[in-house]
Amino acid sequence: MEQLDGKVAVITGGASGIGRAMARRFRSDGMTVVIADVEQAALDATASDLGVEGVRTDVSDADSVAALADTVIERHGAVHLVCNNAGVGGGGRIANQTLKDWQWVIEVNLWGVIHGLHTFLPLLLANEDGGHIVNTASMAGLAPWPGIGVYNATKYAVVGISETLAIELQGTKVGVSVLCPGVVNTNIFQSQRNRPQHLRNPARNTEARQFNDGLAVQTGIDAGEVADKVSAAVRSGEFWIITHPDLLAAVQQRHEGLMRHAAVPPT
Repeated sequence: MEQLDGKVAVITGGASGIGRAMARRFRSDGMTVVIADVEQAALDATASDLGVEGVRTDVSDADSVAALADTVIERHGAVHLVCNNAGVGGGGRIANQTLKDWQWVIEVNLWGVIHGLHTFLPLLLANEDGGHIVNTASMAGLAPWPGIGVYNATKYAVVGISETLAIELQGTKVGVSVLCPGVVNTNIFQSQRNRPQHLRNPARNTEARQFNDGLAVQTGIDAGEVADKVSAAVRSGEFWIITHPDLLAAVQQRHEGLMRHAAVPPT
């Protein structure tokens, strides 16, 4: 997708953080942008501020994502770029997580991507001029970081899905990128505000609160830097979008461990 002007982009989790920054960037690239978010007030404010369209969407609900696609097609006739970006944070050791913690994070971070692909991929494949998919994962999907095991699990899955999809789409006009950011200045660790009531714990986990509050996300890079990298990757067809190359040292360490194991002869 070297030419973005005049194309239609859909961005989930588009009301804040990286999603908002991508909406701003793709709007400046000349695209018609539709942002989707579960938080109505933030959605309305961002849509008004950026001059884009907003559609309230719960990515954990397949019907809600399907309704988003129906709305976009009804209004614009096509969609060319889909950014499966909606996500929530979570903290605490695996041993201390409840099933509600697992369910909430997986439903948004993993099922949100699955629902986006299930709904929008057929539309992209049907385009004569193709399209592009950007799945937001994380550096936590490339190497493990203790204290965010539930989050790690979902982001590893998104990376794996994206890698597989890129292979399967070879020979088509639909490209795939996976975004693996490090620490970015967003409000992801205040995600509890949007946690469904039926998936809340009776009392907020102390360990999770201390972990989340201790993350200096304000010291992370600006989300606009991430959006610039995403725009460039969509234009060039680049698969990997890495915002913090220095963190790849942890990935290299993991791979070296695998190769050392592979080099050990069987006993």
